[in-house]
Amino acid sequence: MRTDHPVQSGTYFFFNLGCPKNLVDAESAAARLENAGWRQAAFPEAAELLVVTTCAFISSAMEESVEEILRVGASKSPEQRLAVLGCLVSREETALRKLLPEVDIFCTVAEMPFLAERIGARVGREEARGGEERVGAVSGGGTCASLRTLFTPPHLAYLKIADGCSNRCGYCMIPAIRGDLVSRTREDILREAAALAASGVKELSIIAQDTSAWGYDRDRRECLYDLIEALADAARFDWIRLMYLHPAHIEAERLVPLIRGGALCPYLDIPIQHVSDRILKRMGRPYARRDLAALFDRLRSSIDDLVLRTTVMVGFPGETDADFRELADFLEETAFDHVGVFTFSPEQGTEAYALRKRIPEGIALERKDALLDLQMDISQERLNARLGSELAILVDSALPAGERPSREIGWVGRFFGQAFEVDGVTYLRGAVPGPGAMVRGRVHEAQAYDLIAEVTSV
Repeated sequence: MRTDHPVQSGTYFFFNLGCPKNLVDAESAAARLENAGWRQAAFPEAAELLVVTTCAFISSAMEESVEEILRVGASKSPEQRLAVLGCLVSREETALRKLLPEVDIFCTVAEMPFLAERIGARVGREEARGGEERVGAVSGGGTCASLRTLFTPPHLAYLKIADGCSNRCGYCMIPAIRGDLVSRTREDILREAAALAASGVKELSIIAQDTSAWGYDRDRRECLYDLIEALADAARFDWIRLMYLHPAHIEAERLVPLIRGGALCPYLDIPIQHVSDRILKRMGRPYARRDLAALFDRLRSSIDDLVLRTTVMVGFPGETDADFRELADFLEETAFDHVGVFTFSPEQGTEAYALRKRIPEGIALERKDALLDLQMDISQERLNARLGSELAILVDSALPAGERPSREIGWVGRFFGQAFEVDGVTYLRGAVPGPGAMVRGRVHEAQAYDLIAEVTSV
């Protein structure tokens, strides 16, 4: 950390790890701090309160979280306090209290909204490590827009419509960390969306652990598609995109008209995990390869210019060479625009932890690299098809001189087929009004994951 900024009383600084769902929780905690009189510091060394939000989905994420806590803790001054929030605390709080004496305050996922109250109470270190009284918990991510301090650029935001998950996939810790699915109310979601639109947000990404399951915990009186229809009527955004759709919960007959009618941009994130029927059954995923093939055929044939993202896992216990080849063949046949590839992580407390026939780590990594190489070629081919076309591009930021691919490129943005921070970007040449502007650009170069375009109009 820098040392030329004295600590300013009543200021905070967040170090955010993990997924967008975690980020929304951090934004809510930060807003509650500000409502209590705290303000955000420009530099971490100037903040009285340092906050690390953590991930605990898999072991590597837990290790990254602990390393970040140790890094921040080692550099904090005696005038600073350190709070650790989120999934890692929910999963390993007892061990963390023993392992990390430099941490002043721990908050589980359910306690994150009450960080301001915990800080305001001035809980001391010894008191915090002992049996301090638990603050109340909330479920379902129950926030409204007045309780969000965006950590994203101001022209884009995530909207979390539910928390927890009831799917019980054999490899997943989410239900143990965040509990069963709890959907937010339609009214609360619409209020937040309207406030975000009024604040200048142009791109809204709808998220949850399983976005397509919204309303399932309420006897399905309303479903995701009813919510999207109401959302499109209640608030105006340039783009609304859906992330984290479970393949088994997608109703194509409801989803397709929403995209064709313009309520949603033609971009869908549908994690499939695998395609081998045998491996899917061992994972606890309630669909087969033929179901996936039918779904993607239906979506691609019904929606013009559809961009598809998925996530797959290799190295699951019992995965044979034949299972892996089946997965690779499916990715090549379906030609997803974006693919995330992960290796299986045996997490204690999941059903998959006890499964036999574990795949050696070296083989799992080889399979991951092979899929990434395959997807690089597919992505390049998909982007090559956009050469010469003119696209609407949302400008995210100016590029520092040292990060520019060439001297003429001064800005970076995304077309509708590039989700923030998970997909590629579009580099821009020409005059741009500034971040948050929607411009049109003609594509003149396609790289493996990125585009380069010339601005033609604003």
